[in-house]
Amino acid sequence: SWSTLLLAGCTMKLEDSVQEEASIGFSAGSSLLRDDQTKTDSPKVYFTQDDRFFVYGAKTLAGTRKAVFTGDAVDTPNGSSWDYAPHRFWDFNSSRYDFLAIAGPDNASTISCDPEAAGTLNAQVAYDPVAGQYDLMAACKRRLIQTHTAEPVDLLFYHMLSAVSVTIINDSPSAVPVTLNSYKFQNLCTQGTATVSQNDDTPVIPSVWDDMSYNTNLVLGNDYGGNVIVNGGGASVPSPKTDLMIPQEFGLSLTYIPRLVLDYSYKEAPDAEPTRVVTGIRLEEIKAVADDQYIVKWLPGVRYTYEVHIRMGGGLRVSVTVAPWEEIHAETPGVTIK
Repeated sequence: SWSTLLLAGCTMKLEDSVQEEASIGFSAGSSLLRDDQTKTDSPKVYFTQDDRFFVYGAKTLAGTRKAVFTGDAVDTPNGSSWDYAPHRFWDFNSSRYDFLAIAGPDNASTISCDPEAAGTLNAQVAYDPVAGQYDLMAACKRRLIQTHTAEPVDLLFYHMLSAVSVTIINDSPSAVPVTLNSYKFQNLCTQGTATVSQNDDTPVIPSVWDDMSYNTNLVLGNDYGGNVIVNGGGASVPSPKTDLMIPQEFGLSLTYIPRLVLDYSYKEAPDAEPTRVVTGIRLEEIKAVADDQYIVKWLPGVRYTYEVHIRMGGGLRVSVTVAPWEEIHAETPGVTIK
């Protein structure tokens, strides 16, 4: 499904002989590479020193779950291997370990998790795309302690957000350029909380978040200031960045109807006065290119590209291309912390 895109990680195994005290290590392959250019100007190939994730974990000992990790930051001090401090060590008297990791935030202040709580290991994660956008991801792992082995905990991260971008296509005659002033996604959910739960080795990520707050004043998009010219004859201009949005619905039952608002100008003749058009399209009235079905929500782990066709005097035609986020294969092997 769109919402469960696996990004492959690698694992480096230890020899069978294990010291009496073996530290718990982590492997994440290249799962944290940003494929949507939201963190750097170009896609990354290797880890850098600012990559990190936050780990929550517990061991089950004599039927009781005891906390081992409580939001500890695991990062890449040398750019290639994961480390954290202080180190924790495997307890081979326990029956199992459960881990839940969140990647993306600079710190764990937006994450709430009690590893010792009864029931499924879960975390509440808050996100506000207006305050700051980052690739929010989750991973989990269950390790049964059957033999005295200390392989690294190999984490496969899943995207929790929706990736949204816009492409403007000018279908006017080639002699009629369009000046794109701005586009904005308006009346969106700008704050929300997701409860991520562990299901063995796969995180359960909600398709619609909780505690969502819709704001009609805070909008997401790009204001070009009239500096972007889209030539006629079918030329296209993609938006300069991808916005990372909270998964949400667009139904008519909402108090505020989410819209894509466009502001553009064109001249019917080179010496004519420009005609300025400001118009909004309800998101739930826009169909997908592939199956001609309405897109009524944004789902996690899915990329939505809104293709806006503008034609002089002929209004707008908007459709959505839907695809999973591009998979990036591991370039850097996981390294066990010794």
